[in-house]
Amino acid sequence: MNRLLLSSASFSLFLTLASAQAATLAPHRAFYDLEIKRLEHGNNISTIKGRLAYEITGSSCDGYAVSYRIANRIIYVEGGSQVIDTRMISWESGNGLELDLTQKQFVDAKLNSESRIKVRKDGADKAGKGEIAATESKQFEIMATAIFPTQYQLKLIDAANKGEVRDSSIVYEGSEDEKSMKAISFIGTKRPVSGLPTQQADELSDVTAWPVSISYFPVEGAADDTPQYQASFLMLDNGISTELVLDYGSYALSGKLTRLELLKTESCK
Repeated sequence: MNRLLLSSASFSLFLTLASAQAATLAPHRAFYDLEIKRLEHGNNISTIKGRLAYEITGSSCDGYAVSYRIANRIIYVEGGSQVIDTRMISWESGNGLELDLTQKQFVDAKLNSESRIKVRKDGADKAGKGEIAATESKQFEIMATAIFPTQYQLKLIDAANKGEVRDSSIVYEGSEDEKSMKAISFIGTKRPVSGLPTQQADELSDVTAWPVSISYFPVEGAADDTPQYQASFLMLDNGISTELVLDYGSYALSGKLTRLELLKTESCK
């Protein structure tokens, strides 16, 4: 799951372009219940409860379509409560060269912001050109080494399968407008799957899984910078994630996978 899907309320947990032997992603729809895991003293937040819905369909041939929505009800120590509802729809080409993304954020059911982003790369080793259509349109470039969210997710699965324990990548996923982020990931030892809803526990019992943590930094930041955002989760080798922890600095949310729907797999024609 990529960072945009984990952030933006700001989620997308989560290369090397996919090949015939590389990782594949299972089309699925997942729902997570969110609640406070850590809350630093002095924060004006009393509690947070929410839900995250995530869906991915498509293939490396036709591209990947992702739909994401995270809605959190934040209760403040002072100032009442607020519901922040962030929605994203994206399409990413299977070769990792195109990304179309639409984002909307609602605060207490009123539209607060909206943007449409399109980015194209002429080749895997070439810089990309993008445009943000919002209140004011903006054109920008991304560096040749930047990869898109689904390609990053595939890269992590591929790295885990090879026994690698660390990855450092430049990722462009749209949550910071024109800015790419440096994502540093650590992959733990392979372990049995856990955190699945009861109805899928047997069906996916033989799937491989690894604990993963990702920290996001500014591309031009110093080596000792504090990450802007962190996420950890149990990564299944088909792209499904369980046991989420979304760390925003002054507070962190845990995400329990409460419902999972496995969708029809689309094969390449």
